[in-house]
Order: sequence, then C-alpha cells, then structure tokens
Amino acid sequence: MDSKKLDDRARVTGKTLLHTVSVMSEFGNLAKDVLEQYGIDQIDEDAEYSYELRSLMHHALSTKYGNVALKGLGFQTAEMGAGLYKEIYTKRDKMEKQFVSQDAELNFTALDELMKDWVRVSDEWTRSVMISSLPFSLTLKTSSSGRYTIRTYHANKSYQRPYFEGMAIYGLNSMFGKYWDLELSYNHAESFIDDGFPVEYFTAKFTKHSRLQSTDLLITKQKSKFREALFKNVLKEVDTLSNQVGKYIPPQIHNAILKGQYDTKIATRRKKLTIFFSDIVNFTSTSEGLQPEDLTKYLNEYFSEMTAIALDCGATIDKYIGDAMMVFFGDPESKGEKEDARACVEMALRMQERMEELQEKWRNEGFADPFQVRMGINTGYCNVGNFGSDQRLTYTIIGGEVNVAQRLEASADADGILMSYETYAHAQDMIRVEQRAAIKMKGISREIKVFSVIDTKINRGRRTSNKTKIATRRELSKIDRLEKDSEKFKHEVRGKLADINEKIEKLLEQKR
Repeated sequence: MDSKKLDDRARVTGKTLLHTVSVMSEFGNLAKDVLEQYGIDQIDEDAEYSYELRSLMHHALSTKYGNVALKGLGFQTAEMGAGLYKEIYTKRDKMEKQFVSQDAELNFTALDELMKDWVRVSDEWTRSVMISSLPFSLTLKTSSSGRYTIRTYHANKSYQRPYFEGMAIYGLNSMFGKYWDLELSYNHAESFIDDGFPVEYFTAKFTKHSRLQSTDLLITKQKSKFREALFKNVLKEVDTLSNQVGKYIPPQIHNAILKGQYDTKIATRRKKLTIFFSDIVNFTSTSEGLQPEDLTKYLNEYFSEMTAIALDCGATIDKYIGDAMMVFFGDPESKGEKEDARACVEMALRMQERMEELQEKWRNEGFADPFQVRMGINTGYCNVGNFGSDQRLTYTIIGGEVNVAQRLEASADADGILMSYETYAHAQDMIRVEQRAAIKMKGISREIKVFSVIDTKINRGRRTSNKTKIATRRELSKIDRLEKDSEKFKHEVRGKLADINEKIEKLLEQKR
C-alpha cells in the first residue's frame, strides 16, 4: 500500500513509533504487520511518520484482543513515562499535610493544584511526540470539589480512546491513589469530531479514602485487573483459532494436541483399521446440469450431513478428495477391531438412509437428478500416523488395504455399499448381503471376497414410507432403453415365428 495515502496533517517521531512497536511486541507482530503493509522495513528514529501508523497499530491490537488490551497498553506506556512527572511527585509528597488534613477545603485546594500540574506535563509530553500545526491540546476544567472535566484534542482516532483512558488511570492513580479513589468516565454527549479528529471529554471524580492506601499495591491490583481481562480475551482468540484449525484436522487429533497428548514428530505405526471410501456417482455429468451456486449448496449440504454422521459414529475423517470422502476407524481412538468395523458399517447404513431423505428433499427443491453415492469398506492393516516433513505434517493412513477400500467403492452400485469379507465377518448379524465375484489386486496377496449390502437385519429405527419412489432422470432413461429393447426383441421374435410357421406349412404340403 502507498504510504502517501496516509494522513500527514499530524506526524509522530520515529522514536515514538519505535516505542510503540517495542511495547506491542509482546502481542506478536501486529505493529510490524502494519509497517509492512505500508512498505516500511525499518523505522528511522530521527524521521517523522504519519500519526495514522500508530493509530492503525492500536486498531490492530484492539481488534484482535479487545479494548482492554489497548487500555492496558496506555497504562503501560504511562508507567514507562512516569519519570516525566518526577517533579510533581516530589511536590505532592511535600503537600502531604494538606492531603491528610481533616479540612476538606485544604484537601481540594491541593488536589486542584496538582491536577493542573498533571494536565500541564501530560500536554507537554503529547506535544513532544506529535508534530502538527493543528491546535492539539489537553485541558482541564474544575466543575466541583473533587470533580474535573478533562478535554483532549489529539491526532488520534475515536477507537484509540481506551489508550488515553489507560494512561489517565495510571497517571492519576500513581499521583493521587494514596489519598483518593478515582472514577474515570467518558462523556459521549459532549464529545465530537473536528476536521476528522476526535474532541473528547472525560470526567475524573475523586473520593477521599478513609485511610491512606499503598500506591504500589493499587497499581499492582490495576495491572492484575487488566491482565485478567486481557487473558480472557486471549483465551477467546485462542479458542476461535482452535476452532478454525479444528476444521482442517480430525477432531480426535485436534483435541489431543490441545491437551498436550499428541506427538507431532514424523512417526507411523502398523495397525488394523477399518477404512471407508465414498463418492458421488457420475458427479461430473450431474454437476454440469447445475448452476455453480446450486452445486455448491447441494455439495456442502451433502458433505455436512455425511460428516456429522461420521463424527457421531466415532470416525476419523482423513480427507475430502473432490466429491469423495475418506474416513477410517481404529486410530487414534479404538474400541477394538470388531467394534471399529461395526461402527463403520453402522455409519455407512446411516449415511445411506440419510441420502434417501436428502434425495427426496432435493427433488422437491428442483434437483431432478440428485446425487447418488456409492461406498466401499475394508478392514486390514495400514500404516497410520504423521507423514510429511518438519515444516508440514499430515495425519493419514497408507497401504494396500486402503486401496482395497477405494476399489470396492469404485465397484459399488449407485446408492450401494460393497465391503470385504474382513469387514463383513464382524457385522454379519447387522446386515443381509449377496456375494459378488471376488477380485484380485496388485500388492494384495489374497483374493478379495466382495459382499454387497442389500438390507439390514436389525431394527435401527429406519423410517418407512408408503410413498411410491419417484424415478430419477437417470433411471427413466434406463427404463426407456429397456422398453425399446423389449419392443425390438418382440419384433424379432414375431419375425422368426412367422418364418418357422411358413416352413412348417411347406413341409405339411409336401407330405400331402
């Protein structure tokens, strides 16, 4: 981005900008990212920069961690600049008799005098770091005993208000906290914008303590208050990031990482798993008949519904490959070889049922030829774990048994489920099957016995319906072809029968 687009009516010194970057470094690279956005690689301490750079840094901080982070930053900045007020602290200590006196008039007179000194030094400090021809200032108005109106007109943005509040909270508490309790509030009704810069009013109300307080303890408590609020916001940010990252990795791995129970080293192990593949039959041709928006809608709904079922059954979702889905059971959590296989079969049956419901729903929405899904399941030994490099890892499975599951899926009928005997053996009491021709695969020493699921043996609460199933466009086209073939066959049979009858008549005539 071109730095010329920044507002140059007010500038900050390079030294000030360096200080901001340094203090914000504990929050990561937020400040440096702003500089990089404007093509600034290095800050020259003796140069001047647009005030907006600092404003944008503050905005990045408050956006990511909330206003409490910006208020805490102001508090910390004021604490680091406390040496500028050394003269006033010395003066306050000499006036202690007036502050502890039982004479309220003496108390407020001393408070008025030091408040004016605090505002004067604060205004001088601001002017020293901000260069502008505009009449920026910090002024004070006494409205009643112990109550003050502070007016600020600075080269800031409205969203930077918490920063000033943090500075004021530290400055006034460190100056008067020993004797007075501070209540600082923002006067929204009186504040306004002048030529793009906020003119803001604050009320500082002081109430005398019944006994003297420890300033150090007061400051420490205020820091703890800021840190506690900031920590909550950081946890929210971490939780948000965690949820976002969790969408890219299996939930089981995500949870294990958060609990510190998962090793991210490159390592694998052999384990017996049940592997599941599914994909949409004729996806390319089906998608060509849909508008991109509708395709996205139906595909997202399909994956969302199938994923919900997979997670509910305890599956580890490996990946989505175009319109295909690959999951497995048995790692990182396992209920044992048999139960893992049964859970996978249960998942496939539930997916099959849900697809019937979705197909009906989609037809009612105008999707004439809704998705049909085929599934393949196999149980066998695989290598499972972290594959990749030190820079990037993927948790997945590899091996010949994975290829078997994929081959079974590719061979399944539309809306059908194929499984190997190794899976079927664990779920015989759950399903009715018909055996298909066995297959051989390169790299697999055994002949793979194939079973097609035709029904379930147990009552799984499957919804029944008396509605007549509506044929899909694909099914209608098959019916049309069958009818045409049937008519052709009938015609050929009639012709042959006529020839036979003619020959029989000729033979009979010869015998006569």
